[in-house]
Amino acid sequence: MKKSLFVLTAALAFGAAAAQTATPATPATPATTSAAAAPQVPTLTDVPAGHWAKDAIDRLVSRGIILGYPDGTYRGTQNLTRYEAAVIIARLLDQIRTGDVPASSIPAEDLTALQNAIQELAADLTALGVRVSDLEENAVSRDDFSRLEARVEELAAANGDAAAIAGLQTQIAELTARADDYDALRADVDDNASQIAALNDLTVLLNQDILNLQDRVSAVESAQADFVQRSDFDNLAGRVGTVETRVTALENAPKFSVTGGLAPRIGRIALTSGTTNFDVDRLTNGTFAAGVFSDLSAGADVTVVDTTQNFNRGLGLTFGVRASNLTTTNGSFVVSNAAINFSTAPVTDTGGTVRRAITLSDASINGTFAGGPFSVKYTEASNAFKFSDYLFSNSDGLAGPGFVATFSPPHPLNPTVTLVGGNTTNTTITGGAANSNYYGARVVVKPNTNSTVGVSYAQVETSRVGFGVDYNVTLGIVNLKGEGAISIPNSPNNFILGGGTIQNAFNNGDKAFYTEARANLGVAQFGANFRTIGVNYGGAAALSVNNTRPYDPNQTGFGAAVGTTLGPIAFGAYGDTYTQQVTTTLNQGTTTGTNPTADDVTVTNTGRTVAFGVKAGAKLGALELVGFFNRTTADTFAANTAGTAVVTTRNALVDSADDKRNNDYADPGMGIAGVPYSYTSTVGARLRHDGTATNALVPNLNFTVQDAFYYGSRNNDFQAYANYSGTLAGVTIAPLVRYRLFTSPTAASAYNTLKYGVKLSTAPLTAVPLQPSLYANVVNRITNTGRGLTVAGGTTTELLGQVGVSLNQFLTPGATAKVGYSYYQGFNIASAGATVGEDDVAFSASDDRVYSSRATTGAQSGLVNGLYAQVGFNGLAANYGIFRYTNLNTGASSVGQGFRVNYTFNF
Repeated sequence: MKKSLFVLTAALAFGAAAAQTATPATPATPATTSAAAAPQVPTLTDVPAGHWAKDAIDRLVSRGIILGYPDGTYRGTQNLTRYEAAVIIARLLDQIRTGDVPASSIPAEDLTALQNAIQELAADLTALGVRVSDLEENAVSRDDFSRLEARVEELAAANGDAAAIAGLQTQIAELTARADDYDALRADVDDNASQIAALNDLTVLLNQDILNLQDRVSAVESAQADFVQRSDFDNLAGRVGTVETRVTALENAPKFSVTGGLAPRIGRIALTSGTTNFDVDRLTNGTFAAGVFSDLSAGADVTVVDTTQNFNRGLGLTFGVRASNLTTTNGSFVVSNAAINFSTAPVTDTGGTVRRAITLSDASINGTFAGGPFSVKYTEASNAFKFSDYLFSNSDGLAGPGFVATFSPPHPLNPTVTLVGGNTTNTTITGGAANSNYYGARVVVKPNTNSTVGVSYAQVETSRVGFGVDYNVTLGIVNLKGEGAISIPNSPNNFILGGGTIQNAFNNGDKAFYTEARANLGVAQFGANFRTIGVNYGGAAALSVNNTRPYDPNQTGFGAAVGTTLGPIAFGAYGDTYTQQVTTTLNQGTTTGTNPTADDVTVTNTGRTVAFGVKAGAKLGALELVGFFNRTTADTFAANTAGTAVVTTRNALVDSADDKRNNDYADPGMGIAGVPYSYTSTVGARLRHDGTATNALVPNLNFTVQDAFYYGSRNNDFQAYANYSGTLAGVTIAPLVRYRLFTSPTAASAYNTLKYGVKLSTAPLTAVPLQPSLYANVVNRITNTGRGLTVAGGTTTELLGQVGVSLNQFLTPGATAKVGYSYYQGFNIASAGATVGEDDVAFSASDDRVYSSRATTGAQSGLVNGLYAQVGFNGLAANYGIFRYTNLNTGASSVGQGFRVNYTFNF
């Protein structure tokens, strides 16, 4: 076979390889097989595994381009005949026609080689056709051969010329051979007619691709004059790099700015008639006026009176300087951000005159030093920081100036060092002194990603010095958390420099220690704890204004808990015990007159409390139904009837006992058991649905139905309550309902409460002029002795109603106008409830109260109502309100009026 056919074979191999890298398609059916039946991919037995061409052969076989010989061989050393080349080309053309091998995927040089080979093969086939035509022109039919052969036989039979006859027979043999060649050539032409047509089609396609490539080359050559020279491009790239360098330098250059603002405030609220001051937050909480007329120090607190407030603050001018990207020459000290702020504040001069002056408000700086982040912040009015739960927990801030500095040097343990210092007027930690300096240091390291260990030192000069160690370490499924602290009073005998000893310091110090261990096994959680907290280890000993201590003072105890999350099973159990010091006052009876208790004495005993409980039931999503049992016993101590001796009862069954936990930071059962009515002596059941859970059956629907029987006192407590929040026709609706029935063998102790209410509100109605939004809130509570629901003379009732409208586009864009009215009345409530409340639980379904408790003695009845309004525009808020309190027992009333104007402008 000619060299061009070898080029053709290489081009075909390349085409098959290109098809392998294109989007996969169903292999084309070879030209020699039916289009409806896909060929079975053969296995060629004579291609060695390590042969350099095996991968190419396998690809061609998998595509159906090469099938091998019937005996399963490839015969790689055998020449390729023209017939075999034609079959291979036909199969390739079939795949090009079906799109399995796009012609555009074959490189131009390979297309040219393939085209030349096809043209040469076509020329050979044409020559073959000429030979066939020549044979056809000189062909003798077999009938002629037969007649001629018969004539020869006749001549032979007649004894003709033997030589002539032999010559004729030779000619006949030659003609027979030529006829056989003709038949074979005709069969070849017929068999390859489709291949020849396909080769012509492929030639046309290849010519078109070559023309397209030539057009593209011509277009590039014609546009070459417009191309940028390489030198120009390199020059432009250099200029861009220079600009980028300058931009980076500008971004990293030191930056300075001035900021500030005006926040003038003026106003007051005071009585304009009457003499009884009262709280107005019960009317405004939950509305746009919440906190507007509140006590400045207490905020929106319903337990303090508000009608004595002066809101004046002058201009409220603040301004400051900001800086960033400050770096030393060697880069070891980098300031990312720095700021110093000033404000106007009243100061008293030497003559006692109060004047306004510009004072330092706060300053801060942060960045990196020696590769580690640092920050320093100074505040003039209140310094907020926290070391640990039992030492220097002052997140709400210590009144007075102070600073907090932190630094985290690069180290495998990721340490963080914190330093604090300042001066405070908070008497809780100063030991009663008007003010005192304080300072402290803390170091925290991280043994692993989820673990911390901290060491703290704290001192207030006029009161105490404290030391503490805390840890929160996680190892696999186990977590250990705890703290140990000692707080030592500042007295000479407690310190070596004052002549004391370390033993004295330890003995005289107030101590606290607790540790908790938890393990989460997925289907179950386990927990255990031990704690010993000194009798006097409260806020003063902890040098803290925030109570984040999980266990209360005056206890030594331990406990354990278990809970499960295994499928539909709801199970939990806890056990806990502690001892505490209990004091009992005894009357010696030897002193009479104006001070008969002067000789009274206190007796201290140690008593133990033991509690355990269990719950079991089933759950479906956030719905849980459980039965529960609790038992609590305690040692009790009481003076005898004469008050001269202590009567002790050990392990007495009690209805309930103090669990000695700070319930804001520690749950009974370590938050694992979840047993209802923990630390009581009860048996009962509870059905509860948590609408806030991700697996809630009805989102935003919360309800509880529970009953607890106190088997010691024979009291029974039944409660059912629910609340929901949703939107209906553009109105947000939040209803609540509660019913409670408490029964007791003592009739006077039995009562029932019915509480119900709803909160309604709308978003701004943008299609309505002025874009108003509305709200209406109402809640009512009725409590009766016994089981009756009828409101009578001794019934305790509370009613709160609030309505209001906001015009969110009032007269001009950005302006708003709001007005509201509120009404609260309480009958037969606790004595303080007429002028102030006990707690803001108005719309809580889990509490009997609106604001005040049911009175047992000294019942009071009162009414508070008020009208209030607010106009706002671009940072300006002007408020006015008029409020009336009426004592329904006496009929006396007091009226308070208030106004408050705020304006905020920042630059």
